[in-house]
Amino acid sequence: MGNQNNLDEAIEISAGVYWVGAGTKTFLSRNSFLRIFEGNKTSGSLLIDPGPTSDFISLSRKVSSVLPGGLSSINLAFINHQDPDVVGVLPKMYAMNRRLNIIATEDTWRLVSLNGLTSVRFRSIDQVQDQRLVLPTGHKLQFIPTPYCHFRGASMIYDLESRILFTGDFLGGVEASGLIATEENWAGVKAFHQIYMPSNEAMKLAVKKIRALEPTPLALAPQHGGLIKGDLIEFFLERIAELPVGLDIVTTVNDRLPAMIAGLNEVLGAVKETMGEYKVERILKLFKPEGEYPSLITLGRDGLVKDIKGDPFEAINALLNAFMDSATEQQQKLLRPMFNLMML
Repeated sequence: MGNQNNLDEAIEISAGVYWVGAGTKTFLSRNSFLRIFEGNKTSGSLLIDPGPTSDFISLSRKVSSVLPGGLSSINLAFINHQDPDVVGVLPKMYAMNRRLNIIATEDTWRLVSLNGLTSVRFRSIDQVQDQRLVLPTGHKLQFIPTPYCHFRGASMIYDLESRILFTGDFLGGVEASGLIATEENWAGVKAFHQIYMPSNEAMKLAVKKIRALEPTPLALAPQHGGLIKGDLIEFFLERIAELPVGLDIVTTVNDRLPAMIAGLNEVLGAVKETMGEYKVERILKLFKPEGEYPSLITLGRDGLVKDIKGDPFEAINALLNAFMDSATEQQQKLLRPMFNLMML
């Protein structure tokens, strides 16, 4: 539902469920969702993962376009975890609306409340019987804790009527090309998780919980990247359950990483001689998003590689492929033998 190509406006993704996010045209998109409930001669509203301070104006405008009273009339706010890109707007929202109630785990609230929100009315997920909440409108919400994905107190929220599971950072990704995910989004999901998720075991537990949900979700709505629908749900779950991330990567390549970095620096020197320093610097900038996401390859002031985040084999391979794509045919002949040795 709604015009899913116009990301400057609120988008109705299901009956009563609206995307009100911002930043979808950037490397790391930010998705916020508004749920409007009506039933039993009453109504209510829930804002899921409100967003950072920088998105306040956009969020306010989009919410006001579908909810009379805008942010000042929202009853509930759900917080997946405590990061600033989730909770930044909450102090402003509370200043506008002293009736605001916040739902989160106790571990999350312990940190969120430090943002001048100690007097906000808080409902602990940990105290909700059977992890299900029945609203006055008759709608049911289910909470699914996902410890260490990526925070100890992270929790998903499942709207049983729309059958949309709001997953927070889990299954989020970078470089999303639109609001709805395709198979091409997997590369961005993989990169995001390899940097931010601590271990595959934590993700396996989250996948197990998603697969156990009844009824099964029709869509997964992460805080970053595209919404995952239909057959893509199982496609992404299968891949994420087997993906090495965080400590899985560190513990397997930690001893080899210094040698890999040294080898890459030698290759970069040769590439600069072959293609020119300006062209190499331009390509390296593609691996350094401007302030909104960690650089996959960290350079020092001397222009040498200091660190590689995520899977170093994939980061190096992506960089070498970028050089090859920009090289002339003659330059490719000179570089290819060296690149092949680098990836042995």
